[in-house]
Amino acid sequence: MNFIDCIEPFLLSDDRIIQDFVLHTLHDYPNVRKSWVEQLINEAIEKAEKRESIFIYLSIDPMHEEIVPLLVKCVKNAREYHKHFYERLFTDLAPELALKYKEDLTPYMPNEYWDLYDLLVNGTKENILMEYEGILHLLEAETYHHHAFYRIAKKVAYTCVKNEWITEAELDEILEANLKEKWFDYRGILGVYMLGLMKNDKYVQQLAALLVRDEDILLEEVAATLISFQSDNVVEAVAPYILKEESNIFATSIVENIKTDYAIEVLRNSYYKAEDEDIQATIIEALAHQLSLAGEPEINHFVSKRPTTYLYDVEQLAYSYYKMIGIDHPLLEEWLLIIRKEENAEEMMISQQATVKKAGRNDPCPCGSGKKYKKCCG
Repeated sequence: MNFIDCIEPFLLSDDRIIQDFVLHTLHDYPNVRKSWVEQLINEAIEKAEKRESIFIYLSIDPMHEEIVPLLVKCVKNAREYHKHFYERLFTDLAPELALKYKEDLTPYMPNEYWDLYDLLVNGTKENILMEYEGILHLLEAETYHHHAFYRIAKKVAYTCVKNEWITEAELDEILEANLKEKWFDYRGILGVYMLGLMKNDKYVQQLAALLVRDEDILLEEVAATLISFQSDNVVEAVAPYILKEESNIFATSIVENIKTDYAIEVLRNSYYKAEDEDIQATIIEALAHQLSLAGEPEINHFVSKRPTTYLYDVEQLAYSYYKMIGIDHPLLEEWLLIIRKEENAEEMMISQQATVKKAGRNDPCPCGSGKKYKKCCG
């Protein structure tokens, strides 16, 4: 059974443990079926108790028009402190699609987006490129990363690629200049983003080598671009970085989200080579998210030791994996008891403190960046 076939029966599972695992698994995977996204949104509309977990994990195709009315229907009943998750989804829509539904979306999107979208859809090439240069200047002038400016810059970059206003030669020049520097500037980081949009995989080796850098925004774009290629060439280039402490999390996430037999083989081999327990833990998470029987020996070897890790809840991972692949592991009942005990303790804490659910290391960050907590504020 392949990855897609394994997910399908559990997408809308009534077992919240398993559905959360499914949502974790799909969070960074670029080829999620549009019909799945529609099913999940409809489920969030019908079942309020599932709404939060679905929307904090959900990613969308910018041109997926069918989901816009569904999202609008759902956001009207959302709690105030959840609305930033919807804002993230609405701002992920392509400018032309957002403008089509402007009347419905205006209450839930920053006002500054509408003038930008009008420019991107109706403006001239000259004016749009001038806007891009201005945003890049603002980004470089900021002392700290300005997330809102950066999202706007990506919108303009998306339009430039869609309209073929940036050539491969220009992109080569940008990337070659940045590869020689100690740090990437925003033009270079957005160049990596544009490589993914263009499906231009000529820089796979050079991008993989960037994984050792301490530049989070760059690494997010490198990971997303490499995952988008869905190729064993990427797996081969990234494999050496799985075992390096400074690059393990991003490298493992890339291989985790490339659904090929070779990716599974690399993860299995890396597990036995890893000497650090946290590196072993990330590899096991990646193997579990591949949902392949081939990785079961390594997963069993790891979880049977009853390990603990700050990166994720081992019991939830193991319980979900074994349930979904249909193997009755001898520790299933023990895992379930631990999960229920932790859920009860968390519910009690929430009721006493009147606060929202805390973020797990593998959860999308509550700040609304769309990144996993362990790669962001965690």
